[in-house]
Amino acid sequence: MRNLKLCILLFGLFVTLGLRAQNSNAQSTLVGFDEKFMTRNAQPIDTIAPIATIDSLNPQLSTLNSQLSTLNSQLSTDSVKLARQLRKEQRALARANFTPDPSKSLWLALTFPGAGQIYNRKYWKLPIIYGGAVGVAYAVSYYGGHYNDYMRGYRDYLDSDPNTNYHLELIPKGYPEASAGNYVKNRVNSLRRYRDIFIVVGVAVYALSVIDAYVDAQLADFDISTDLSMKVRPKLDFEQHTGKPTAACQMQIYF
Repeated sequence: MRNLKLCILLFGLFVTLGLRAQNSNAQSTLVGFDEKFMTRNAQPIDTIAPIATIDSLNPQLSTLNSQLSTLNSQLSTDSVKLARQLRKEQRALARANFTPDPSKSLWLALTFPGAGQIYNRKYWKLPIIYGGAVGVAYAVSYYGGHYNDYMRGYRDYLDSDPNTNYHLELIPKGYPEASAGNYVKNRVNSLRRYRDIFIVVGVAVYALSVIDAYVDAQLADFDISTDLSMKVRPKLDFEQHTGKPTAACQMQIYF
């Protein structure tokens, strides 16, 4: 029994000594690993890269700001060009789809000559209308002024006042004074006739401008087919009673 207890005591002593030796080896291994790790990863303070300061970033920020400013100016320029192009296309579309109102065109033409053509956007007709109006106004003024002068001379010829001899100033040089009255009278009649003719021409120009504006507005949406054509052919007809042949011309219009 004593021998058994002695064996157990010795076995426990050996186990305790073995565990202590194992722990000491493990601690020495960990210490060596830590020393190797610290030696491998350790760097001197002088070799650490310096952190960039704000002063060193200022040139880069300035460059970025200039690039952003250039980009903003380009964008603003492109937006302005795009807006102009859009307005131009809208005006072109409005002109293409414009259909004048005949009643409005008529009233505008009656109010002022040429206003109906402006409303119908037929600007090329304005020189014709205003050129005719200016020509008529000049002719009426010219013949009307001379008519007034000769009419005054004719009145002086008809009155019995010897101091009023304006009619003698109107006759050509060398013309007999006895026939001055007939000369002045003929000139009065001719000048009045020319004046009245040009007044009628002016009224006709005004009426034609009104008619043109109204008809042009009426025919603004009139569609003329591209297949419109006309053919003229000779034809031989026979009279019903006599049976004689007669030459004729046949005209056909295709829509």
